[in-house]
Amino acid sequence: IMKLLFNIHQKDKLPMFLVTGLFLFVNLFWAFYSDNTWDDDCPARFQNTLHALQDPTQFVNLWNRPLFVLIFALPVQLGSWTIPIVQTLISIIAGFALYQVCKQFKFRFAYLVFPLLAFQPFVFGVSKYAMTEPLAIALIALSLFFQVKKKWTAFAISGALLPLARMELAVFFPFYIIALLNARKYLTILILGLPGLLWAIAGGIIHGNLFWIIDETIGKEGKENRYGHQEWDTYLSRYAFVVGPVLLFYAFLGMVKTWKTKFLRSYILFPYLLGFFIYTLFSWKLNMGNAAGFLRNIIPISPYLAIIGLAGINAWFAFATRKKMVLQVDNKSKIINHLKEKAIKFNRNLSNGKFYGFILLALSVFLIGVFYTKKLELHHKLTKDDDYTILAVSAGLLVFSLIMLFLKKNILKTLTPIAVLVFLTGYTLVIEHPMANASDERELVSEFAQFYKGSYLEERTTYVNHPWFIWSAGKDRFDPGLNVMKKDSLKSAKVGSIALFETHYSNRLSGNVPQSYLASDKNWIEVDRIIAPKRNFVLSVYEKVSGAEDYVKTNMKYISATDSIKPSSFYSLGHMYLTKKRDFENAYNAFGKAVNLDSTYADGFMGLGMVMAQKRNFKSAIDFFNKGLKIHPEHFNILLQKGVAQLNNRQFNAAIKTFRKAAEANIKDFNSWYYIGLAYQNQNKGQKAINAYEQCLKRNPKFAMAWQQVATIQFAMKNKKAACINIKKAVQYGSAQAKSMINKICK
Repeated sequence: IMKLLFNIHQKDKLPMFLVTGLFLFVNLFWAFYSDNTWDDDCPARFQNTLHALQDPTQFVNLWNRPLFVLIFALPVQLGSWTIPIVQTLISIIAGFALYQVCKQFKFRFAYLVFPLLAFQPFVFGVSKYAMTEPLAIALIALSLFFQVKKKWTAFAISGALLPLARMELAVFFPFYIIALLNARKYLTILILGLPGLLWAIAGGIIHGNLFWIIDETIGKEGKENRYGHQEWDTYLSRYAFVVGPVLLFYAFLGMVKTWKTKFLRSYILFPYLLGFFIYTLFSWKLNMGNAAGFLRNIIPISPYLAIIGLAGINAWFAFATRKKMVLQVDNKSKIINHLKEKAIKFNRNLSNGKFYGFILLALSVFLIGVFYTKKLELHHKLTKDDDYTILAVSAGLLVFSLIMLFLKKNILKTLTPIAVLVFLTGYTLVIEHPMANASDERELVSEFAQFYKGSYLEERTTYVNHPWFIWSAGKDRFDPGLNVMKKDSLKSAKVGSIALFETHYSNRLSGNVPQSYLASDKNWIEVDRIIAPKRNFVLSVYEKVSGAEDYVKTNMKYISATDSIKPSSFYSLGHMYLTKKRDFENAYNAFGKAVNLDSTYADGFMGLGMVMAQKRNFKSAIDFFNKGLKIHPEHFNILLQKGVAQLNNRQFNAAIKTFRKAAEANIKDFNSWYYIGLAYQNQNKGQKAINAYEQCLKRNPKFAMAWQQVATIQFAMKNKKAACINIKKAVQYGSAQAKSMINKICK
């Protein structure tokens, strides 16, 4: 089998050697240039696999994926550096397997299928980290290789392992069954279910539940998806970012070509379309497996697209290099006239082929221009910012395709693959550069982790959920000194323990701690609050104390450890004085110290404004808030605080404007709309107030005070029936005041 896999045609040896060398170099260089992994799953999966030899549950864990743990359990004992090396070799095997498939079908430039797979942006991005998608890609590529070589046992084994790499890929089993039935390998079909059965039995024994695998997959369909569902077009609207402009440019033409060959239609095009549909369905409607709609999830079908893309390149090359037949004929000869008619028909078909082929290529560019001109952030989020990179590359490909019509075949034999490689690798290596996985959140967490490692905090029991902190601090997530941060664990934490609250993992997945939980607990003191530059991530450091007598001492110890130069630590000191001790003078001095250390520290001005607001000096409070907003005009918390101050100062119109800005700064926030409703209500604008409260309840349907205010307005407007319904909702969601109002409104 290995001989078949690496048996390269003589004329393809040099390009295959160059392509393999290029991928090997850039993939490993990119991997070791930065500590940043594709996402936060990678450090967690690495550490789970590292402990698999001591903890057998890691081998059957659905999230880990059994195949990954089986392959990497031994290599990772040498260190995390083994992961990019092994993953790179796996990707090379996948590329060679697809080359053999394309060679079997006599594709021109068959060696191009390797880079068409490996340099798809997201495939290249994940191919060096502790991810399971590269394993699935390799298994699909090997399956196709074994199928065309009629190695049916190996074919069945490759298919059987797919669910162990990515559970959802079990939907491809029908294609394996059909192929084995056609080959009359009836008993071999049984192999498809064997690894999954062994996994289910092992997991059932370890977990003491023989139906464990069913409960963890199909059994979850009746439960809420913990990641939530995505829009139906999540993948469709972002697919160009996943596969890049080159594959998308040639895809339509390639689909037409693959449709014409039975094998390619049945085992390349149909699985590709089915896979795209299944991933869309999982993220849009289903709950099993907690499908999240992450864009990387869809890349296991990339081997199919690589072949489709190469088919498109072949089709256009054929159109571009065929020249019209020119016959010097005697019109009086019947034989020559017959040949002339055939030549005319050939010329007409050729012209139509070029025309329709070019239309399909132009259609690709048009659709890219319509749907893919926004910027993608953090591998999943579309922003409002324009980005025409994909469109520009596609337009460049279209221009090159047009030029091909005027060049000789011998020139195009060399120029075509070079051009494709330049467009392909140029785009991917720029977009997925070595620092592409860095973010403000990771930099902030890493910076704090470095401080943590050399400070007194490291000696304390630490409650933390963020995988990147554990990775950056060089900690073992199974270290007894590290604990998952949950409400129950925080209650039992000893005095002196540290809790690292952050706005990413503390209240989701393994955590259930909302932002207000620690802040409202008198035994936990915030000693630092670090905020990312874009204000989209907050890390708060808390320490558990025995009582109010430890408050100041705890904050001052942290300030001393940071050499008294961090404005954020003085902000936390001021916040403690303001909220825990109600000591306005010391709070004001602490916030003032933060501003003196850094005159661009907007939160310091917010703290000063909060002190003034507590002292009912709303004019001075608004002045401080304005100074903070001058530094950060879209600072949501300052906007909210300013709006409340204006509301208390009876500047209702100004407050409404401020709250609307706050609502724009944080579109998920419900408080802004509640306060807008209050401002309108104070102006006796009942319907406008109700409209604002409805916007509030749209974002938080369980906000009791909003239901209460709506009921109050409706009662005043003589709409007693609606008022009664809504005051009951206010009671249902916990308003004590609404209980005393219910008899009056509903009598």
